[in-house]
Amino acid sequence: MGFAKARAIYIEGASALYRNTGLLNKAINTLPRHVIFGCALHVYAQNAFDPSTPALTLTRLQKLSADYRGLSPGRVAAQALLLRKLGFLDTRPASDRRQRILEPTDKMVIEDHRWLMTQLAPLGPLGLFHLTEAERSTPDFALAFRAAWAVTPDEVTDFVARHPTIGFFIMHDGGYSMLLELLREWQKNGSTRVAFDVVTTASAFCVSKSQLWNLLHAAQAQGLLKAEASAWRMITLNDRLLADFDAWFTEKMTGFAAAAMRARFFWADHRQK
Repeated sequence: MGFAKARAIYIEGASALYRNTGLLNKAINTLPRHVIFGCALHVYAQNAFDPSTPALTLTRLQKLSADYRGLSPGRVAAQALLLRKLGFLDTRPASDRRQRILEPTDKMVIEDHRWLMTQLAPLGPLGLFHLTEAERSTPDFALAFRAAWAVTPDEVTDFVARHPTIGFFIMHDGGYSMLLELLREWQKNGSTRVAFDVVTTASAFCVSKSQLWNLLHAAQAQGLLKAEASAWRMITLNDRLLADFDAWFTEKMTGFAAAAMRARFFWADHRQK
């Protein structure tokens, strides 16, 4: 009962997180994008709690991000520019005139806290971690989480490699949102045969219809789902897809519970100083 409830909470919350949020999807909503977003916050959080650590610059962000599936400096620079346009990053002069300090704004920290609460919400029903009211309501807890959450590039790569089915979706623009929408329908109706609307989903998550067509065809070729009506209006989800999602979700939640506990102690320690 606990697992099914936790999974339902996660699917509903994660799907709603970026529905109808426009360009916010382009800033966060794939693994490579979130890596850049997360690296920026990790460096900023470490510096916020310990000013002796290096501040965030574009060069530092590019070096850190490059270790994750070879994100190119150009892609990182373009993503940093988008984050600035969205009001998530600001800049100020550095001591080295060739550099500028990048500073996540309150808006970025608040958005990260919103994301983090969605990830941690299922942990209660699973009995792995129970959020306090302060953690639930204070964006600074997200900074403590980022400072204490030191996931190496190899760990990320290995995690994705252990779950290639879900890895396929999280690496492609619109892929994970599409998967969550399909899983929402599955949970709602209790049937692996689900209705799906490509046009509505593409619009809601700021991706092209052709991108979703391509992802659906690729997923069908891998035996993960099957079209049951023209234009993908009805889809059958393969049992392997559901089992692989459960395995991915289980490992993800276990990792987040351990990281949340480290963040709790880290935050408490720094609040006492």
